[in-house]
Amino acid sequence: MPDAHLNLIDGTWMPGDHLTENRNPSDLSDLIGHYAAGTADDVDRAAQAATAALPAWQAKGPLARAELLDRIARRIEAEADVIGRMLAREEGKILPEAVAEVRRAAQIFRFFGGEALRNAGDAIASVRPDVDIAVTREPVGVVGLITPWNFPAAIPAWKVAPALAYGNAVILKPADLVPGTAHLLARIIHEEGCPAGIFNLVMGPGSVVGHALVHHPLVTAISFTGSVATGRAIARSAAEGMKKVQLEMGGKNPMVVLDDADMDIAVPACLNGAFFSTGQRCTASSRLIVQSGIHDAFVARLT
Repeated sequence: MPDAHLNLIDGTWMPGDHLTENRNPSDLSDLIGHYAAGTADDVDRAAQAATAALPAWQAKGPLARAELLDRIARRIEAEADVIGRMLAREEGKILPEAVAEVRRAAQIFRFFGGEALRNAGDAIASVRPDVDIAVTREPVGVVGLITPWNFPAAIPAWKVAPALAYGNAVILKPADLVPGTAHLLARIIHEEGCPAGIFNLVMGPGSVVGHALVHHPLVTAISFTGSVATGRAIARSAAEGMKKVQLEMGGKNPMVVLDDADMDIAVPACLNGAFFSTGQRCTASSRLIVQSGIHDAFVARLT
């Protein structure tokens, strides 16, 4: 049996309830590894650790956060080929796209390293005499991140990097199908000096780990990318707990082609919209609406 890949909780690699197999969808004989499946108790440990670690993390100030994110970015860039191969192997994306996605993840961490130093605020004139109004921004606290399988490097980066940049703590639950990429990112974040408890990785099924994240009283915000049905359920649960919530869900996106369309532009655009990244994008065009005057010629060209 390959070595077990564990959850990261409070700066320590910890086993879960059991191990799950991670296999290459293009070659089911290719066993990538065994990954820990966490429990509600693991989420609780992570939330407790994150809450305890927050005061010291926020006291370090924005420069320390910026420097951490920059180190993470440089490390991801240096290991882009290795992480990209893992991404392609477990998700099915072609290798050039996989490596490019990992490099994009590095760019995201680098960008938010810069944003951490921009302490934006507002000074507003009051309508009342001798009153000053100052608007400042504060971290929300412990953020639960639930990420999908179609962009297993970029989407965790989009969520983790800003959360850390602005002084929050993170509990990341990646999609069951792609634990390997998330585990490699977690290893880098840990090894580059993220304080214990500030970044936690809890792998496992959404029905267990995701459910526990959404309902945990110490988790103050949820960011989710995935299905509409799950997003609706998360929105309802988050509202009950008065949590801040951000949802990115799929759609049934149409491409509209009119009679006067330039076929040399329209056909490649529709092909790209439907099938780029094997069509596994929230913004992929899943319907074509073509006017009758161009329909037959368009279908022939598209075919």
